[in-house]
Amino acid sequence: MSDNSTPQSIPANNRLVLLGTLLVGIISTFVVLYALTNRPRNFGTPTVDLSQEYTGVQALTTPRTVKDFTLVDETNTPVSLSDFRGKMVLMFFGFTNCVDICPITMFQFKQVREKLGAKADEVAMLFISVDPQRDTPSVIADYMTRFDPAITGLVGDTEVFDHIKDDYGLEYVLLPKEGSETETEYSISHTPNPFLLDREGRLVASYAYGTTVDVVSEDISQRLGA
Repeated sequence: MSDNSTPQSIPANNRLVLLGTLLVGIISTFVVLYALTNRPRNFGTPTVDLSQEYTGVQALTTPRTVKDFTLVDETNTPVSLSDFRGKMVLMFFGFTNCVDICPITMFQFKQVREKLGAKADEVAMLFISVDPQRDTPSVIADYMTRFDPAITGLVGDTEVFDHIKDDYGLEYVLLPKEGSETETEYSISHTPNPFLLDREGRLVASYAYGTTVDVVSEDISQRLGA
């Protein structure tokens, strides 16, 4: 008796279901891989006293040595991080076209200086632009006049950022404006935390965006000592 059976073909609708399942699996795999490789970097192990209300201060368990770097200021003069040894350094990465986080933070820097009073000269404050394409020395000079001339503005450099970004968990991504016809119309998503370095140039703390001026100034004042 001959076997006249032939392989049964998969109906078209079932083939579509299988294909859809495969595509979902592939997409899910890429999503997981992307999430794992692009998760936020942690600049250090923060200490949070669970017995106290969290105030926004993220202190490192051990001060971290960070790499030195050199950028240019508003007068196009080279300035190195190591130039501020002997002072504490409160620094922030932002850009002058920022409409919310950056101006708010710079205004808070001004208020922190006022709160520190006589101790203010023991703290250097830096605004470091992550937008070297638009933030020239003259642009930054104009920007800093809106806040406090004691804050040093520095022009960014992508090579420098690549060199130091792991020290701070620094992230910044250009976000082109929809429908823009020029390459200079964009915003930037960036790390919003100010960072604090001690007198030896070691990273000792970060402040979550929104941390109050009173909390920041009190933390710095305590670190400065009597």
